[in-house]
Amino acid sequence: MLKINDIFWSLQGEGLRAGTPAIFIRLSGCSLRCPYCDTRNAWPAGRSMSVAEIEAAVARLKRSAPESRLVITGGEPLEQDLKPLLARCQENKYFVAVETNGLHFQDLPFDWWTVSPKDVAAYRVHPRLWERAAEIKLLVTAALDLEVLMAMRQKTQAAIILQPEHGRSGKYRHAFDFFQAGQQRGIANLRLGAQLHKMYRVP
Repeated sequence: MLKINDIFWSLQGEGLRAGTPAIFIRLSGCSLRCPYCDTRNAWPAGRSMSVAEIEAAVARLKRSAPESRLVITGGEPLEQDLKPLLARCQENKYFVAVETNGLHFQDLPFDWWTVSPKDVAAYRVHPRLWERAAEIKLLVTAALDLEVLMAMRQKTQAAIILQPEHGRSGKYRHAFDFFQAGQQRGIANLRLGAQLHKMYRVP
């Protein structure tokens, strides 16, 4: 059984795969309480669902949007045991991405790892995740500085995507200025991101 906040279809709003159709399995619960979190509704316990129930919900959405890939997110999904769910997804030959804050690790063959370290956890990342990460996603908060980026670049060659902080006044300009500073420091494979789902006002 897994604690689930919601299962829904939308577009991938962030990162290198932004704009692609996706079915989101949003798990409940997270040990962090980031003040800028835009999914606080996923903090509570959620409802218990079996892997079979989750599979059925995904299959219904797949019938109307067959090209959609799965995204397991939260909350923090790696605070729950995902092995049975991923095994079932592999049986169905689904492409499965996971988004994690980086504090936890499960040795599972996800097709795509998005690692989103948080300032409230001092940007700690489980050592095994650096080699798995397809992309690193960072909110441009007051705590983020270029030294953090430089340290991450020493550990992974994955794209580092800078996201504007939710609800911050002047967030786009602030994120752009930080992106520009990173370019001037020569930080490789640095990208500037956005939130397409917020722009389109969809889940």
